[in-house]
Amino acid sequence: MRVFSLSVIILINLFFGSLKSQVQVYANFPHTVHAGERFTVELTIDKKSLMHYAEFKQQLPKGFMAFEGISQSADFYFSNGQIKLVWLRLPRQGKFTLMYDIVVSKTAKGIYKIPGQFTYIFNNQRGNVFLNNLQIRVVGEGESTGITQISSENINFPPKDKNIVQCLRLKPYYSKDQKSIIVKLLLSRGLATSAARIEEQIPSGYKASLLESQSASFSFDNGKVEFYWNKLPEQKNFEIAYKLVPVSFNPQLPVITGSFLYLLNGQLQKTKIIEISSKPKSSNTTNNNEVLNYFK
Repeated sequence: MRVFSLSVIILINLFFGSLKSQVQVYANFPHTVHAGERFTVELTIDKKSLMHYAEFKQQLPKGFMAFEGISQSADFYFSNGQIKLVWLRLPRQGKFTLMYDIVVSKTAKGIYKIPGQFTYIFNNQRGNVFLNNLQIRVVGEGESTGITQISSENINFPPKDKNIVQCLRLKPYYSKDQKSIIVKLLLSRGLATSAARIEEQIPSGYKASLLESQSASFSFDNGKVEFYWNKLPEQKNFEIAYKLVPVSFNPQLPVITGSFLYLLNGQLQKTKIIEISSKPKSSNTTNNNEVLNYFK
């Protein structure tokens, strides 16, 4: 079965409010599975300089089971539907990834929340990173787990409301030489002006490289494309882009999932990146110099 990964970033304010200095937890797992299926959760923890006691807890729905994988020196426990990983002392490396498996109940169907929480000690104070938005969709045997692409018929770019934060992905397409796949994201920052991050989860079998970042730093690691801004660009509507090169021959266009995270009024906000099938309608009746030529 083909699965599509959901990658979720949860950020908290640890030191001076800068995203660069915050503890980060990335939970990567298939966002749609079949009942009775087994899947792997990859949990990446960017702990910065934390050294001592920490624990991660995740609550599973009734009938779901969890099994230990790569625990990165943590003690693994599973009881009464709760996963618990405990470190008396965290690993030395600032960023590490652990894995464990979850088996879905054979009678499950629908959308289930699977919230998590990373707790740590810093300067004798307890801190938490809450992963409250984690969820998974369970479908019955023989049902499709595919992603339905959204038509651009009723989507405007830029949006009619200039205060709305919006991030769209154009359907990926092959370059003229047919050697790479172009991925373009159309971003309307709305009222957001400060730090922000975009993360895209790329299927295995591709390498990513930057085409246009609009002053963001760019990285590609373990199947994740990331754009990071200390401060968003002045223009409200702009484009960023990257390209994917198949490691081997692969005639199919990749299915990508992603999120845009940004700070607004001191609070972390998250919006899903919507993929559209074609060029969106423009809400402008005159030329908008803030919008780049994203179809050149």
